[in-house]
Amino acid sequence: MKLWSWNVNGMRAVLDKGFLPWFRATDPDVLSLQEVRVEWEQLDASVRAELTKHHEVCWFPASVKKGYAGSATLSRKGLGMKHTPGLGLPAYDGEGRMVVSEHPGFTLLAGYFPNASAELVRLDFKRQWALGLIKVMKARHGKGERLVVVGDMNVAPEEVDLANPSTNRKNPGFTDEEREDFRGYLKAGLVDVFRQRHPGEKGLYTWWSQRGGARAKNVGWRIDLFLVSEALVPSVTDAAIHPEVKGSDHCPISLTLAV
Repeated sequence: MKLWSWNVNGMRAVLDKGFLPWFRATDPDVLSLQEVRVEWEQLDASVRAELTKHHEVCWFPASVKKGYAGSATLSRKGLGMKHTPGLGLPAYDGEGRMVVSEHPGFTLLAGYFPNASAELVRLDFKRQWALGLIKVMKARHGKGERLVVVGDMNVAPEEVDLANPSTNRKNPGFTDEEREDFRGYLKAGLVDVFRQRHPGEKGLYTWWSQRGGARAKNVGWRIDLFLVSEALVPSVTDAAIHPEVKGSDHCPISLTLAV
């Protein structure tokens, strides 16, 4: 089973940049989208028909602010996945942050993690999200579930995960607090499987600023991540980043599971 995740930075924008041909060619078993920024009904009927031809769709736009944030999970028909929008955390569910999808072999928590924002004005908001998510992780682990957690996590875990760590120490996405919260996910029993397979390797990024030719120079950050429960690690056969895929300031990532 191949799972994909992509922050599309606006679904309507990425549709104009080749999303549907990519979707057809990739034919994902499961696809998580972040920053969709649009209501399902606002998409053209032809687009909705294409997305639902072979997949079940759980579209979870923000309700507190139209055109903001939002996430979605698509799963191939016949996989038997049950999708639930939201984590049961009202302050975050209103922003369409995460979809929970249950499969017989694992539970997928997929979506768009908060950004600490300029001047770190949402750092406390983001930290409370992390605490709530860790509680969810621990509760599901306590019931024997195996988890896959994926999305734009808006944090580079280690210095190797961004091109310029020294000049970004106090910037959103690389503060000590955000990195500490990320380590909390690992302490809750999850593994960063891509980094496990590429220890210490530099230049592996998933997001690039749209300024200064950052993508062409590969001056980026690895902030889109797959985390899996320790018990699920033996089932991971591949974890990859796909920087060749354009259309957004993020690139897709993928995880292949033998389940």
